[in-house]
Amino acid sequence: MSEEKISRRKFLYAGLGAIAGLVVGAAAGYMAKPTAPPTTRTVTKTVTSTVTATATPTVTTTPTTTTTTPTVTKTKRTGEITVLSVQDPFFFALEGLIPEFEEEYGIKVNFMGVAYDELHAKLVNSFLAKEAGVVDVACVDQMWVAEYADAGWIISLDELIERDKKEVNLMDFIPSAIYSLCEWRGHIWTLPIAPYNQGVLYRVDVFDELGIEHPPTDPAKSEDWTWDKYMDIVKQINGKEIGGTKYYGTVICGAQPEPIVHMYTQLAASKGARWFKKFPEAPWDFTPLLNSEENVNALKFYKELYANSPPESINYVWFDAGTQFGKGNIGIMYWWSPYFYLVTKAGYMVKEDSPLGIDGKPNWDKYRCALLPRDPNFPQVISVGGWSFGIASTSNMKEEAWEFIKWATSPKTLKKMGLMQKPAPYQYSDFPRISIYSDKQLNEIYPYLPLQLKLFEGWETPYKCIPSGKIVRPTVPIYVTLEGFYGLYLNKAVAGEMSPKDALDTANNMIEMTLKKNMYIPYKIESYNDTLENCIKLMKELS
Repeated sequence: MSEEKISRRKFLYAGLGAIAGLVVGAAAGYMAKPTAPPTTRTVTKTVTSTVTATATPTVTTTPTTTTTTPTVTKTKRTGEITVLSVQDPFFFALEGLIPEFEEEYGIKVNFMGVAYDELHAKLVNSFLAKEAGVVDVACVDQMWVAEYADAGWIISLDELIERDKKEVNLMDFIPSAIYSLCEWRGHIWTLPIAPYNQGVLYRVDVFDELGIEHPPTDPAKSEDWTWDKYMDIVKQINGKEIGGTKYYGTVICGAQPEPIVHMYTQLAASKGARWFKKFPEAPWDFTPLLNSEENVNALKFYKELYANSPPESINYVWFDAGTQFGKGNIGIMYWWSPYFYLVTKAGYMVKEDSPLGIDGKPNWDKYRCALLPRDPNFPQVISVGGWSFGIASTSNMKEEAWEFIKWATSPKTLKKMGLMQKPAPYQYSDFPRISIYSDKQLNEIYPYLPLQLKLFEGWETPYKCIPSGKIVRPTVPIYVTLEGFYGLYLNKAVAGEMSPKDALDTANNMIEMTLKKNMYIPYKIESYNDTLENCIKLMKELS
């Protein structure tokens, strides 16, 4: 179980986690074939429930066959697996359920939680050591999937998913989550446990006091919900004293490299900025576009948001921004969807309510969530990020690891996680399955779930909205190094040390040099047309 006391600065992607020495030669790994799944062994689990199905796959060492028998009877196995995970909210919700898995499956789980920076380093070190048993199930950030897959450190789940298609029910997973977190070069490497998107949080009481119209939650009524309107609201709130509290208009993340990149790139993508000339669609062209006119304008806008934020937010990491909103002195902000519930607590994973929580749940009279603003000149893009589970290629317990992943991402387990009371009540709603979003009990606890699902799904009218982590933060193997340069110069621009144009020119030059040294420019390796549509096609094929 978890061994480390959590500090707020270690939560939600905290730390650098970059291992620059692994960058050189990453492009050469693109042609590597998917690591083979484990040889099929008899699955030894006891299931007493009856499953209604027209055909149930029988798992054997021969090719999959079907039977009309709806009840699958299995017996317990023995063994121990190690799961290495980040300590995001899902970790604590899942941790409390581990004894149930151990009792039902007969598999002991060494469930280890570490901070973000430690996770990447420990995973990479274990992969390079090639020692079996160090890690069986790896918790993978979306930005690491390509790196781990190309290096052969995790196995493709394609054959396992297809073999156990009835149990996995892949089409119940949110397509944009599979696409952004789990798929790389036409294969599925992980299954999502906690996908995130970005939306708006705002103070209901402040808006009502100042007579400000509430932001929309329905795309059909959001055509005029623009970034310019968002900025007008920020300025209208900034400096106002309401109920004895002086308010800032908004709050940003300014710490480099990751925090500022996570928040800024959502704004930039929404305003038409892109990292590369062409990616993820084929043919790939990694000519960097970070100093484009669209990106310069977006950075100027972000600086203006900072001018209406707490001055210390230039050093804020992820949780700092959310905590500031939860304290009750911020009018409006946009951020990752876990903050839709995290702001209800006085601290990370504590039972005490913040000024925005009531009886452990969101106080909808104090704050609500809404759609992200848009720029009318460009299609809307929603950032999709988060965490998934994969199987280490060095594991000698691959079938047991697969049982754990299927259990953890099952509808039954996910709902229990959403209802978990310890260590803090109702601190997980990052559901990867579509079916969970129609659960009445969970919707009563997390009233923003319909909005959250809509942000994952996107829409076509009255304007196009694309949910894609691969546009906002491209999941290329070299990403971690590129993010280091980008975040550094974004911070310098927002802090006033450089002009937005000079900062982005410098970042673009540094990134272009890195891409050339690592054989991304010119790109001579076969591309893959990595679109959401092709990912959905793959999901259907495996189902």
